[in-house]
Amino acid sequence: MKANYGTYIPISTVDWYGKAAVVLFLRGCPFCCPYCQNYEILTGSDLVDLKNLQDKIESSIPFISSLVISGGEPLIQKNAVKELAKFAKKKGLLIGIHTNGFFPQVIEELLQESLVDSFFLDIKAPLDDPEAYGKVIGCEEYNLTLEPKEVIERIIKSLRIISKSNVDLEVRTTVIPGLVGSKQDIDSISRFISSYIKNRDIPYVIQQGLPENAMYEHLREIKPFSREELLEMAKAAHPFLHNVWIRTKEAGNEQVNFEFS
Repeated sequence: MKANYGTYIPISTVDWYGKAAVVLFLRGCPFCCPYCQNYEILTGSDLVDLKNLQDKIESSIPFISSLVISGGEPLIQKNAVKELAKFAKKKGLLIGIHTNGFFPQVIEELLQESLVDSFFLDIKAPLDDPEAYGKVIGCEEYNLTLEPKEVIERIIKSLRIISKSNVDLEVRTTVIPGLVGSKQDIDSISRFISSYIKNRDIPYVIQQGLPENAMYEHLREIKPFSREELLEMAKAAHPFLHNVWIRTKEAGNEQVNFEFS
């Protein structure tokens, strides 16, 4: 079996907070988010034998406790993800999947086969605003044929499936001036999430997008939101989700203490 391979990080401490992980990035994604940092692997082909990727995992094992499979959108390569997860499980590693939620049926299969320990789910815009979601995933800029309402339905289904399972879930929103990041956006996202999950203590992470690395060139001149602005967004999420974090370039991961913020 071959995988459409992007790149990898032999040891990462940022892709799964609190754990050391080897990270494999697989090519391909149904979205073209204008702010994407990994846009060079959204398309194209670099087919490699899974054995090559398994060797990369093996070489990192003395220093890690987990495998993170990211992208692109890794679940577009369902069979490769399954085989890599099975291999890593046999090696005693935990498995984390970064996903945009577009493939709920694959998430369900992975859960049925007990191949995942944690999902990291990107919620990119308010789920009650198809127009905004379409803009953030690139429908407007890149003429995607996706229907935003269907995209949202798939993401909600993924959220429900993961929430009902026994695996860990972290929900993330990347904020970029001009696309998503107003207090109203975060209020809407967190309110919506809270109505579809059974545990309001799941981590909700508001990530500082870095426009200088964006796929869309016109975004690269935009100044990112500051740490203080992310703290204000976190306040908007807190009435609905009780374990809110911010992630910035300058301060890394911070759990927000609302008693003193």
